[in-house]
Amino acid sequence: MVTLKDIAKHANVSVATVSRYLNSDMMVKKETEKRILAAIHELGYVPNVVAKALKRQETSNVAVILPKINNLYYSEITSGISQTLGKHNYNLYIYEVENLNLSEDEILQLMRENMIAGIIFVGLFSDTSFQESIHRVMEWEIPVVYTNRHIPYTGFPLLYPDLVQAGKLGVEHLYSIGKDRIAFVHKHFPSHVLKCFLDGFWQVSKEQQKPMIIEIEDDMDLSKELIPKLLQHHIDGVFVLNELSAVFLTKALVQANIQIYEDMAVLSLGNSLMSQVSTPELTCVDLQNRTLGIKSAEIILSQIRKQKFEPITILEPSIAKRKSA
Repeated sequence: MVTLKDIAKHANVSVATVSRYLNSDMMVKKETEKRILAAIHELGYVPNVVAKALKRQETSNVAVILPKINNLYYSEITSGISQTLGKHNYNLYIYEVENLNLSEDEILQLMRENMIAGIIFVGLFSDTSFQESIHRVMEWEIPVVYTNRHIPYTGFPLLYPDLVQAGKLGVEHLYSIGKDRIAFVHKHFPSHVLKCFLDGFWQVSKEQQKPMIIEIEDDMDLSKELIPKLLQHHIDGVFVLNELSAVFLTKALVQANIQIYEDMAVLSLGNSLMSQVSTPELTCVDLQNRTLGIKSAEIILSQIRKQKFEPITILEPSIAKRKSA
């Protein structure tokens, strides 16, 4: 990233001269002006108009950066963010990022293009390089919120659901309806996230042995590959850590003439409209995704307006009881 110092060195003038020339109507000698303009052109310098606009409070744009917008989990969070920002006349820019390690230049370019007043990061970001990028944004005095997953607190607001409690609630519910042979079914969950649910399991477990854990793939035939495994191990309670997968599992169980709830209870993680229209309706552990989005937006607005906010917010999950478990 080109700085005023780079321009000053290239043009053989002081940093103060470059700064005054760019930020005021101060006249400079024609020769000095030519050297400054040549340096700007040759180095590809783009003035940081965002910082100036923020100081004058002229921007009302907030960015959400997340891995996938077509993921039901992320879309619920984004819906809560959008609802809250809209009430306060703020615009929402959504950026879907396949490569989660955003470079500083990419974030800076994002803000330059759309005059971003604050950024909400949503997703499984945890590596050191990404956290360094967040701190770099904070150095530019751009408000930041990190939501969805727990990471060590390092100065920017954090919001996330209590996944250990979610695991505990789910297992307690299955035990309460007489299911004690429990399996966790997930799709590409990172090991540290899966561990949170297992920690919740161990807090209430009746068994000393580890629960059955099955990872499924997008193209897996559940009736031929998953259900036989569950039956072989006499599983009577399945905690599915993906709402869409839970819907597909209940469909496969019905096709296999297995009584849902009586023979095998199905508990889902997530509580969207999909769970309510499923057949049968899915009992869920609700992570409060929409509330997570609402609170994230409220905190970013508090930062923009220089108001007080909570540095860490942990949302408590709840059980939405329906017919599948």
